[in-house]
Amino acid sequence: MTEENKKILNDDPRQAVEEMIVITEELVARLEIETHALSTNDGTTFSTNEEGKEHVAAIYEKAAGEFHKRIHEFKQVDKALVAKLDAAQASLGQTSKNNLKLLEKLEEAQKSETEQKAEDE
Repeated sequence: MTEENKKILNDDPRQAVEEMIVITEELVARLEIETHALSTNDGTTFSTNEEGKEHVAAIYEKAAGEFHKRIHEFKQVDKALVAKLDAAQASLGQTSKNNLKLLEKLEEAQKSETEQKAEDE
């Protein structure tokens, strides 16, 4: 089986939900590191985190695809565990929004700075 065709999630629905939680939480952590690095202008941390973040994001994307294809299987999984996954997903959504807001703010500040330099010249 090639790396591309390799499954991410376990065949057991409960184990698959647990794995999805771990992957989601890891992606949230990577995004939080990125957001902090951006907000503190820490290029070193940003750069060292980037490759790992992209790797986790790729795994998350593949796992989420697998999860959605098997969604009917997860109705039998413990509701508390599913709720934990829902909370992790909500955290991912909020962290992504925060990250994007910061990126937009930094981009706007850079644009203003560039425009100011052009006016000064």
